[in-house]
Order: sequence, then C-alpha cells, then structure tokens
Amino acid sequence: IEDKEPKLKKLSSRQRLFEAGLLVVAIFAIYLMVALVSFNPADPSWSQTAWHEPIHNIGGETGAWLADTLLFIFGVLAYAIPPIIIFQCWMLHRRESGQSHIDFFALSLRFIGVLALVFSSCGLSAISIDDWYYFASGGVIGSLINSAL
Repeated sequence: IEDKEPKLKKLSSRQRLFEAGLLVVAIFAIYLMVALVSFNPADPSWSQTAWHEPIHNIGGETGAWLADTLLFIFGVLAYAIPPIIIFQCWMLHRRESGQSHIDFFALSLRFIGVLALVFSSCGLSAISIDDWYYFASGGVIGSLINSAL
C-alpha cells in the first residue's frame, strides 16, 4: 500500500504577503456589506452634518460615512460592490497559483468592461427603480447618464 499523504509546499514571502492582502481586502468587503445593510440616513456622514442620536450603523461612524458615500455615488448598485470584491479576491487567489506574469492588455480590457457595466447598471437603475431615502436609485452616476439619455 502506497503512502498517499499529501505533501505541502512552503509558501514564499510573496505568496504570504499576497494572501494576507487578499484576506484584509475580503474582511474589508464584509465590513462594507455590514455597513451598507445597517445604513440609517440619520447617522452622521458627509451629507448629514449634525446628529443628536447614537449611531445606528453597525460599522460605526466610518461605516456610516462609507455607506452614505457609496449609496450617493452608485445608488442601489452599492450593495453589489462587496460581493464583487469578494469574488475578485477568490478569482485572484485561484489564479495566482498557476500564473507568473501579468497580461496588462487583458487587464485593461476587463477594467473597461467593468466600468461599462457599472455605468450602464447605474443608468438602468436610475431609469427603472424608484428613489429611496434621499438618494437617487442610480446614484450620481445614474442620474448623469439618465439626464444625458
């Protein structure tokens, strides 16, 4: 009978740093999702100057600021940002083990595609979804695209 015990390779310092960075970014994405889900328009943020109540956001004052800013810029699409960040971390982790070089042309095309997806999604949500709280449903980006159309 053969000994089929798996042999583990030691990680290089570059791989350890890369995985630690991915872990930090994934934890930030989870924090951002908690801040967005527990958003309250009465919390202090850059669009709310004075408050006399305790902060309702689970992410604290920083979470309230982040949630308010993202909802103002992207609208309803802000709720899709943390899952996209976590998905990208998972894809980078999966791809890092087998690839040693970076294809900047493919990376730039993907970046342009993501920008087109974000702009069109914000524009579509501004056209078809009702506004909520004091935010436009497509955010500032969606309102600009809606008025341009």
